[in-house]
Parts: sequence; C-alpha cells; structure tokens
Amino acid sequence: MLRDIDNLTERELVQWVRGSIKTRSNIFRRGYQGYVYLYEDKDRRLIIKAPMGWGLGRLLRRAMLRNEYRVYSRLSGVAGVPRCYGLVDGCYLVLEFIDGVPVRSARITDRDVFFKALLNLIKELHKAGVAHTDLKKKDNLLVVEGHTPCVIDFGVAVIRKSGFAPLNRYLYNLSSKFDFNAWVKLKYDGKYEDMVDEDRKYFNRTVVEKVSRWIKDTYLSIKEGLRGER
Repeated sequence: MLRDIDNLTERELVQWVRGSIKTRSNIFRRGYQGYVYLYEDKDRRLIIKAPMGWGLGRLLRRAMLRNEYRVYSRLSGVAGVPRCYGLVDGCYLVLEFIDGVPVRSARITDRDVFFKALLNLIKELHKAGVAHTDLKKKDNLLVVEGHTPCVIDFGVAVIRKSGFAPLNRYLYNLSSKFDFNAWVKLKYDGKYEDMVDEDRKYFNRTVVEKVSRWIKDTYLSIKEGLRGER
C-alpha cells in the first residue's frame, strides 16, 4: 500500500514501474535484490526497488524486499534512514530518494563529527531492534551535505524478535557486532593500530570476520607470490 504521497496513486506508480521494467529504463542501479529505479516528477524523487529473475531466485528476492519493508516499518521516524512509502503490488519497495554520496568517495568536512553521528545512528537502529549487518559495504552508507550519515539497503538486516527466540537472538547479537566492527573499520579506514582507547569497546571481531580475513589474506599472499614468479 502506498502512503503519505500526494498526487500519485498506487496504480499509477505500479504502471510506471512495470513500464520501466519492460523498457529497461529509469534504472538507477542494480543490487543483489534486483533493479533499483528512480522515479522523478515535478514534486518528488523516489527510489523503487523491484525483484528480478524468475522462479526460486525471484521468490527469495521478494522475501528480502518484504523483510526490508518490515525493517523500515520498525525504523519509521529514525533520522538517518530513508523514509519508506510502502510496499506496492506486493513486491515494489518505495523509498525516499536520498541525495547523498557513498562514503568511499565522499568529502567529509569533519570526520570526528561524522563518525560520532554514525555511531549514534547505529545505536538508534539497535534500540529499534534492527541490526544492519552489511555496513562494511561502503555503498550502504551515504554522506549527505558533507557531514550527515544516512544508512540504506536493509535487505539482509536482522530484526530482533520478542519472546523466546534463541536463534534469532544469536543472529541479531552477531549482526550487531558486525555493525560496530564496521563503524571502527570505516572510521579508521582499516588501520586498527590507530584506534583510540574509547573506541576499542566497539571492536569485537567475530569468528566469521576472522575466517573471512584469513581467507582474503591467504588469497592475496598467493596472488603476490605468483606475481613474483613471473
């Protein structure tokens, strides 16, 4: 259901999305869930995420978009997160367009202020019962006007369930650690030796991350060795 948008009906937007899919137009970018489309008129700009593919793959991507919709419902009103206008036709996620720059290529006017704001934002996500999980992917963090963080793409986020849910609680706690570890990595650009004492409490590398790092380092060592033999 489409909500809180004037002068645009759900039917009109669904027709626009279907037309864009058919003509392969208005594509903003491509993600692991599917294509991301940019809707523009004289009043607004919107991001619409649509699942791609067929069969089981499409069903999984639709499930991810539905999960993302539930995440945005949890985060309604949290500053630093795009506003969600609904999940239309059961599979098209409609979001506020954020005019920001991915952190990897952004010029941040004051890094201390920016990363303090980002840390507070991560804590707000967790307070709402949401762990993003994938903040190390730098395209998921935007810098607005050179100083304000905005987190996007909650497709693999974990929502903390109420009641007795041990597996969910384990995954949520693990994902929360991923978020804080990502914050440290981004703030120090991977130079952990520069970390100040007050930030060390947020850095707790998990077994998953340690194994991933070992695989990456081993691969790079082998690659460098092969280059040296040439």
